[in-house]
Amino acid sequence: MTELELDVFLRTYTPVERRLEDCDKLDDKEAIQQEYFGLHSDFLDEALFIPPGQDISFSVHTRFSPVNSHRHSFIELIYIYSGECRQTINNNKVSMKKGELCILDMNTFHSIEDTGKDDIIINCLMRKSYFDWAFLSRLSGNDIFSSFLTQAIYENKHSNDYIIIHSGDNDKISRIMNAILCEYFDKQPCSDEIINSYMVILFAEMLRMYKGDVNEKNYSALKNTKFTDIIHFLQENYKTATLEATARHFNFNANYLGKILKKITGSTFMDLIHQIRLSQACILLRNSEVSVQTIANQVGYENINFFYRIFKRKFNCTPAEYRRTRQ
Repeated sequence: MTELELDVFLRTYTPVERRLEDCDKLDDKEAIQQEYFGLHSDFLDEALFIPPGQDISFSVHTRFSPVNSHRHSFIELIYIYSGECRQTINNNKVSMKKGELCILDMNTFHSIEDTGKDDIIINCLMRKSYFDWAFLSRLSGNDIFSSFLTQAIYENKHSNDYIIIHSGDNDKISRIMNAILCEYFDKQPCSDEIINSYMVILFAEMLRMYKGDVNEKNYSALKNTKFTDIIHFLQENYKTATLEATARHFNFNANYLGKILKKITGSTFMDLIHQIRLSQACILLRNSEVSVQTIANQVGYENINFFYRIFKRKFNCTPAEYRRTRQ
């Protein structure tokens, strides 16, 4: 499938869209949707929307009818291929334009306003299991992006229930998405492998833009210090870094820096350090035969019992069990 063929495919009306376009009454539109999709609950289960044996699926949002507030058991990535999308997410009005992306956490309530013929919205539905550590480890050393997804998806913090990526002017995003959609809607040999590879590239590009947004929004709060400079410092010094030493390095008061990091990331300073240490431990567990004791020491934990406790709390398994299932 070429990009031109993809465009024709996405713009072609489905049977339900042909009926909805000619319908003026909201009650009639809802009845048509029930007839075609049979949805009677505000909770959408992944078993109904993601095919068995798959961790990711794509669909085109049905035009000409609003979608009532709902939540789902999967992670949703919304991409605006054409036109715009007006949503309400956790009671917040959110407008998205062509080329922009939104990640919705599980159990996040959102609704979508009525859409027109040029409003082509792509829904990418992903099971939580799609974001395994093999996926995450391919992104920026597995640290910043691990923190990004951990807070936005795994930890279910209220302040991170959704994330908007302002990618409307990013041609790379549109090219990557077009390539993914061409592969998905016209499956060829190795399409799944190609899609998964493109998804890593897509999330890496999203990470770049997310880091830029974080820096721009928090530049003044950090007294003209880039947030990513602090994260880079922690990556380089995670074995021994303390809040006080980090604050001295960037000429901050320690309490002030701790509060700002909490505000920006949703995590305390030590939470960030543990995330980086544990991500490094996971890489060593997957790719070496080094003992767990040695790995704990190498990533900054002198107390092996504390390492076991914090590792199991994070991954719901012991380091040895993690190694057996990931190698």
